[in-house]
Formats: sequence, structure tokens, C-alpha cells
Amino acid sequence: MNMKVKEKFVQLWNKFSRWLSVKKLAIGAFAAFLLSLFPILYLTVVNRASGDDYGYGKYTRPAWVATHSLIEVAKAIGQTIRQYYYGWQGTWFSVALFTLQPEVFHDKAYIIVTPLMLLLWIGSTFYLFREILIHHMKIDKWSYRLITILFLFISIQFIPGKKSSLYWFNGCAHYMIPFTMCQIVLVWLLKWGRTYDKRYFIGILLFMTLLGGSNYQAALLVFLFAVYYGMYHFSHEKDKRVFLLCIPLATELAGLLVSMLAPGNKARGGEAFGLSAGKLFGTIGMCFVQGFKDAGTYLLEQPLVLIGMLVLFLIILEAMPISMIHMEYDLRNGKSSFHFIKKYPLLSCFLLICLYCAMQAPALYAGVEVSQGVGNTNFQVLLITLFGIMLILARKLKEVVKYKQAAAHACLVVPGLMVLGIVAFICRHGIKTTTDYICYDYISSGQASDYKEQMDLQTRLLLDPQKEDIVIPGINDQQGPLMHMPVTEDVSAWTNYVTADFYEKNSVVSIPRPGWMEKYGQGE
Repeated sequence: MNMKVKEKFVQLWNKFSRWLSVKKLAIGAFAAFLLSLFPILYLTVVNRASGDDYGYGKYTRPAWVATHSLIEVAKAIGQTIRQYYYGWQGTWFSVALFTLQPEVFHDKAYIIVTPLMLLLWIGSTFYLFREILIHHMKIDKWSYRLITILFLFISIQFIPGKKSSLYWFNGCAHYMIPFTMCQIVLVWLLKWGRTYDKRYFIGILLFMTLLGGSNYQAALLVFLFAVYYGMYHFSHEKDKRVFLLCIPLATELAGLLVSMLAPGNKARGGEAFGLSAGKLFGTIGMCFVQGFKDAGTYLLEQPLVLIGMLVLFLIILEAMPISMIHMEYDLRNGKSSFHFIKKYPLLSCFLLICLYCAMQAPALYAGVEVSQGVGNTNFQVLLITLFGIMLILARKLKEVVKYKQAAAHACLVVPGLMVLGIVAFICRHGIKTTTDYICYDYISSGQASDYKEQMDLQTRLLLDPQKEDIVIPGINDQQGPLMHMPVTEDVSAWTNYVTADFYEKNSVVSIPRPGWMEKYGQGE
């Protein structure tokens, strides 16, 4: 009887395992992923420009309002870059992006910020994973889709700084847009190494040059991408055309040098800010210490991230084909494009770790307080590093173990997914840190609708052509996932005067809301 029960259980389990295919998982994950975007996108109608958005749009908005000429806007961009280059920071490409914040062109245009960031983030990740998983790893399309969706879900839901990754244009322009450009450059490097198509080289040259004027993490990341790929490609292919990469490397360094030598950097970082060989070497060692410390913080304090990455590992283990284990294929000459991984797996893992730890260098070198965007980039590169290491480990594990796909699916992957699901349920308290939960809490509490009403009123007051000195009701800066730098009661405060400049007013000041309603509310 026991034997019959056991056999029946095994039959049912095998039937369930076969039914729970990668395709079904991918479709389910895609549906869940789309649903997870609803709370995030709902806040697009609430989101508004604030603080730095106004400061960097000081010249571009009046230029557009007065002329609707892109030439005049371009002149205003140049004027803004010059002002900040000498007065505050040298990141010329980022400043150019800052000047184009959507409310420069229309007071309701800020609604596009979150959809645009999600499009760039999701699109560049699918583009990168398609190149790696399908073209180089020969993983099937449903597994590629499932892996990419799960990776994106982890990235979007658990990114530390929600404001600077999804809602605040200034933070997104300085960190998210350059990060997506880095992912695209990596794809172009891999495609160019296969085809030597000049289109990809031109794209690499353009993006790397621009990234020299963005945040230092992105500039360093794309530089290391190019150096890593150039060294690997030449060691394997012995093709001297790879030395053409010296051109974009040089143009990026030139742009980075222009950025680093800006007089405004000393205003922001202090007189001690500058190039120092001794400080540079000391920073390298600290990068590893801080990198491992941050990684431990991310993974131990938020176990759902670690559980999610383990789920990805199981899916990668199942999806990786036998041809990848033996490196039997290549798109050009019958050899694997990732031959280096097979030959030097430990070195490959170490180089990935170095890539992640290097992201600590700009903040450690500058020694100043950093924004949310720095932590976001560290987190995103950590996930990419872990993903790369998982690919290497999965290939090595299949190589050293007699791996039978059907048996592993029933005895390892499906049970592993179920166990990780149970562990995730136990650690469900971490859900409160997700982007969805924070957005939902902000919406359901009524704060989102209240903020929208207040910002609509503030905008109407600021757009009133009959008034030059504007008094607005106060708004607090605790706005959930949204960035808000409130106008204060001090007319000379930074937020006040940049808001006044943006709307071409003499002055802007706030007073407590009850007092404002009593004095001005009847007129509204």
C-alpha cells in the first residue's frame, strides 16, 4: 500500500512538474509584473517638478515660452551649462538634461517622467538580457522573458531611492538615464564584437562621450565595460580592430576630464576637491571594504532580494542549454563568444566583483554626502554582478554534475521554487519596503490626492500673469515616493528664488496653510 501511494505521489508530482512549464511561469510573471506597475504609474498624475527642476530650468522655460524656438532653447541650455560649470558642478551632459525637465514646455508635462523612466529602464534591460541570454547563452525565448521580468521586478520594487529612480526628473536624469545608456553601450559592444558593424561603433562613441559628462559612476561603469570587453575580445579573437575602442575611451576620458576640472566642483566639494594620485590609490582599497559592506546591507536587511536572486538562479540553471556547457556554438566561427568564462570562471567572477566595488570609488574619493541616486546605481550594479556570477556558476555546475534536465526540473527546480516561496512568505515583512507598497500606502492614505490639489493650486497661483509677488499656502516635504522641496516662509531661501526665477516672478513665499486660506482662500 505504501509503495502504491508513493508511486502515485511520484506520478502526480511529475505530472505537476511537467505542467508547471517555463512558458506558464513567464506568462504568469508578465501578468504580475504589469499589475505591479499600476500603483507606480497611478502617481504620474500627482507628480510635479520641484527644487532643482526649477533651478536648472531658469533659462530654458522663459526661452521656450517666449519663442517656442528650439534654437533659443539650445542657447539657454548652453547658458545654464556655463553658469553651473563655473558655479556648482562640471557634469555638463547631466546639466543639459536637467534643463529639459518637462515643465519647461508645459505645466502638466511632468506626467511623462515616470513612464519615460520605466520605458528606458525596462527597455534597456530587455535589450541587454536578450543579447546575453539569447544570442550568447542560447537560452530559449520563454526562459529569457521569465528571467528578465523577474530581474526587473526585483530591481524596480527594491531599489533604495524611489524618488531618484522613478519620479524626480533631476535625479533620474543624473542617474537613471546614464545607467540605461551604460546597459545599451554594453549591448553595442557585444554586437560590434560579433559584426564590426560601424553603426554600433558610432553609437558606442556617441554614448561614451556623453557619459563622460554625466555622473562619475556611470562614466566609470561604461569605461570598465569597454576595457573588460576589449581585453577579453583581443585575448580570444586576436583581432586588432578591437583597438578602435581606444577612440571612445579617449573621448569619454576627455569629457570626464572637462567635467572634473570644472571650477564649480570646488564650490560643491570644497577647496580640497581635485585630482590626487595618493588619494586615488587609497580609495581603491576602500572600495572593496565599502562594496562588501553595502552588499551585506542590501541582501541581509532585505532578504526578499536574496530570495528573488536564488529563484533566478534556479531558472537559469534549468534554462541553460547543454551547448553552453561545452561551448559548442558561436554566431561567427563555431566557438563561444563567452569562451573566457569557461576558461577562467573564477577570474570572471572576480572581475565582476571589481566592477561592482568600483562604483563606490566616486563617493569615497569625493568624501562628501551623496544623493539617493548613488545608492541606486550601487544596487543596480550589484544585481548585474550577482546575475553574471549566477550565469557562470550555473554553467560550471552543469559541467561538473551529470545534469539530467527532466529529473532536475522535478527534483530540484520545482521543489526549490516552492521552498523559496515559503521562505519569501516568512520574510513577507520586507514587502513594506517595496515600491508598490510605498506607492499604495501614499495613495490609500489620501496624501496623494491631497498633494495633487495643493500643487494644482500652487501652479495656478504661479501662472497668474497679473501677479509678480506670489504668496502660496505651505506644503510639507513628506510626500511618500515623490520628491518635493517646498517653498518656505523665507523669501530669500534657495527653493523660493529658483521657483520665482522659473516662473519669472519677483518673489515667491509661502505662509501656513490655515492663515493663507483665511486671507486668500475666498478669492480662490
